[in-house]
Amino acid sequence: MEFHHLSQLLAHHWGTWICQRTRFYLDGTPANHGKAQLEITGLSPDHAPPPLGILLTWHENNRPVGSTTLTFDLDSPQFSQNHRADTSQGGHYTWSKTGVLELTLPLLSGQKVVERLWFASANLRLRTVRVRGANGLESVAFYSDIRRVTPS
Repeated sequence: MEFHHLSQLLAHHWGTWICQRTRFYLDGTPANHGKAQLEITGLSPDHAPPPLGILLTWHENNRPVGSTTLTFDLDSPQFSQNHRADTSQGGHYTWSKTGVLELTLPLLSGQKVVERLWFASANLRLRTVRVRGANGLESVAFYSDIRRVTPS
């Protein structure tokens, strides 16, 4: 798959995804595993022009867990992550025409989160998340996300 604009790459993320996660901790804490359903949509055109971004909403055990909005600045490699209307954090991103998106987000706690997303196929998305603290790498996680496809 090839993407000529960031908006194409983001739109390819839209849909309902079944997510499986394994997180490993480097301090000896046992690994944990989880499943979730993730819904990714474009942002509503409330603004003129609407910002480039996506809305992510996830559920675990058929219960809503949370949502976040990612908006991207096309003039710089900056993005914002909003968990609620009053909470926003900024980071930077890179993307490639081959469909790899990498998000780097420094947290208020002093940790830095690096998430790398790519497509193994049109309906299989893979992600890695590394969390680095003051003393080095703290945890890594691997996600495999399968798009729920509805029959036509």
